[in-house]
Amino acid sequence: IANRIAEGSIKAYYNSAIKKITESEIEIETQDGIVKIPNDYVFAMTGYEPPFEFMKSMGIHFRDDEFRTPVYNDHNMETNVSSLYLAGVVCGGLQTNKWFIENSRDHAKLIIKDLAG
Repeated sequence: IANRIAEGSIKAYYNSAIKKITESEIEIETQDGIVKIPNDYVFAMTGYEPPFEFMKSMGIHFRDDEFRTPVYNDHNMETNVSSLYLAGVVCGGLQTNKWFIENSRDHAKLIIKDLAG
């Protein structure tokens, strides 16, 4: 991620807090004031360990393995829950060294293709 921030393809808002998320935008409180960014979707980037309890509460199934790998379709990234998709590092469960920006960037393309029909 640091590489993408440095080269400008990802905008980082350091020392900031999410104030509001609506269907069309997100409000971020920064040191310079409120920044509003239009959005179509919001991805929960939850940190180093996947939010297993949250995923379980959504009905996502997990493989019977030591990594608590979530069940999803490799062709479109959809979970066992209709219209609920996974992308990036969360797809590896506790194998957080399996997926990175460089090898998971196609996840979004697969999801969009599936959503578009």
